[in-house]
Parts: sequence; structure tokens; C-alpha cells
Amino acid sequence: MELNQDFDYRIFDTLIEKNIRFAIYRLAREQELNLVLQTSVPAAKLNTLPELNPEKGFVIAPFHISADTPVILIRPDKCINGERNIYKYLTTESFDNNTSQIDISNQSSVDSFDQYSSIYKTFHTALENGEFQKIVLSRTFDVKRTDGFSAGTSFRKACNKYPDNFVFLCNTPETGAWMGVSPELLVSEQDDTYKTVALAGTKVLSTEDWDDKNRKEQQIVVDYMQQQLDKVSGEIVKNGPFTARAGNIEHLKTKFSFRLKEGCKIGDLLDLLHPSPAVCGFPKKRAFDFILRNESYGRRYYSGFIGPLDIEGKSRLYVNLRCMQIGREQLRLYAGGGMMPSSEMRSEWEETENKLQTIKSIISPLNPPKGTFVDE
Repeated sequence: MELNQDFDYRIFDTLIEKNIRFAIYRLAREQELNLVLQTSVPAAKLNTLPELNPEKGFVIAPFHISADTPVILIRPDKCINGERNIYKYLTTESFDNNTSQIDISNQSSVDSFDQYSSIYKTFHTALENGEFQKIVLSRTFDVKRTDGFSAGTSFRKACNKYPDNFVFLCNTPETGAWMGVSPELLVSEQDDTYKTVALAGTKVLSTEDWDDKNRKEQQIVVDYMQQQLDKVSGEIVKNGPFTARAGNIEHLKTKFSFRLKEGCKIGDLLDLLHPSPAVCGFPKKRAFDFILRNESYGRRYYSGFIGPLDIEGKSRLYVNLRCMQIGREQLRLYAGGGMMPSSEMRSEWEETENKLQTIKSIISPLNPPKGTFVDE
């Protein structure tokens, strides 16, 4: 079911302009919209993932927790379900202006092929030297924001175009505004049953079989997830790998279902799983440190995780993959890919281009920055 074309989704742009703490989201393969709105202050800033154990709300967690990018929890002061109910509430309520929005124009970026190729060589040399079995290199794509751009309208388009994925639009004064579409579940929980997935390996939609590079990449993540889950669960059911579609591309995916041992809670589980080799590399700790030193820009909340935590008794936390950060004058899109010793630079660059199309396709109009090539 498509979202109502008669509702003016630019109302969410107004919330962003007033810097209100909110998240509007649609869970994967579900139809109902959900709004979480925080009216109280101050924000919940967390410095470790186990601090999430007693909490509930909408979580925005970074790739790397730091003073500049803490875990942010939008407290569920107001939770509304259903498109019509949400629209009715927002059009009858008034909201005060909050603090000024984050300026993303002065944040470092990697959006040209020349920049990417230089960093790629550093990463690939480390792979060839046997430092890693796999490592993930990511990049940005900056777009000049036009007068016709609407974050709310883009969210509606994403919901209609990607029914099988988690879609969100959120804003806080601490994180700025983010919108994204994610095919990768990090952790879900309902009635003490937990689920997660290993998502790694990427190709454009086709009838071709998966090559060895992608199968090995998937197996690295599967083995890691299995090892981590064995620490907190004695009853794990695994299903996969199988092919899962995400927009114009496909991934290899393996599902896990399990129950936690007594005394272990969701924050402890997240601390074990995040960041996984799917967004980091393997060995994980060395890959994580290498990325922080050599990727040449800060991922911030890209490749972190995001979603509702213990709202109405359910948790659905997704890896923040196909996403963009929304600034006053520009939009910053993010994409990355897993590198193996057999990787080739051009194909890895093209993989990031294909992944960027998920968000590019719902931004209208799209004006690329001067000197940047955009595939039509």
C-alpha cells in the first residue's frame, strides 16, 4: 500500500527546521508508519552500548562512539502509529524553535574518484600484506540542496519504492537530520526471541551466480556472528545464505534466531555485534582502528545502527547503510563496500555508485556538485 499522496509530507521539513527531536519510520515489509517525538529535555546521550539495557526510545548510534558522536536516544514522550493519525497530530500541534541546526559543509568528505583511489590503495596494500581478511572502505557523495528538495517527500518516496526495507527520517540537535533505507537488520527482539542477520556480498540485479569473492565475504561475517552469538546464547537457529534484494542490487544474507542467556540484555548483545565485519572488516578490532586512522573522513552515524528500542514491547534496530545527512545547503550521501585481497578498484567504486542510487533515486531534483560525475 502506497502512502497517501494527499498528505503534505513537507510537514517533516518544518520539524527539522525547528530542530525537533523526532523519528518517523516504516518497518521492513510493514505498511504502518510510526512517529516517535521527544518533547522533554535534555537529550539522552550514551557513551556505551550496554547503557541501552534499561532504555526505550528511538536509537541513533554511530559507527564510532565519541564525544562528537555519542549514542542518542529520542525518548518516546509521544508515540503515534498510522499515517492519518500522525498527520492529524502534526497539523494540530505547534512546535517551538529549538537550537540551530548542524552545519555539515565543514565536515571532511571523500566524494571524488581521485580521493577514493588514493585511500583504496592504502586499504588494498594492507589486505595484500595479510593484515586483514576483509576491510570495508566507504565514501561520501555531496549534493547541493535545491529549493525543491523536501526531506519529508523523499521519505514518502522511499517508503513507496522500497517496501522490503526499513525506512526512516529522524532529527535531533545532537545528530542533525538523517534519512535512510536499510536492508540489514542488526537486532530485533519480541517476546524474548532475538533475530539478526549477516549481510555481505553485493552485485547488481542479474541472473549470474555469486562469485568466490562475495561468497568468502559473506562467510567471514557469518562466522563472526556465529562466534559472537555463541557467547550469549545456547540455542541458535541459522538459515542461509540466500539472495536478498535491496533496490537495484542484491546481497547474500544469512538469518539467525536465538534466545539470550540469563543476565544478558540487548545492550550487551549490541556491544558484541556492532560494528560487524559487514561494515568494518576482519579481524574486527584491527580493521576498526585502521578505518579510523586511514579513511580520511568521519562516518558519523553512517554504518552505525538506528531504530526503535523497546517501543510497544518490540525492538527493531537496523544498520544505517543507504543513508544521507541533511544539511541546510547540502545533502551528504554515504556508501561503502567490503574489500578482499582479490578486489579491483574500479569494481569497488562501481559498487558504491550502485549503492548510492538507492538514495539518489528518491531525491528530486538532484543537482550534483560541480566536477562530480553522476550516472544517469
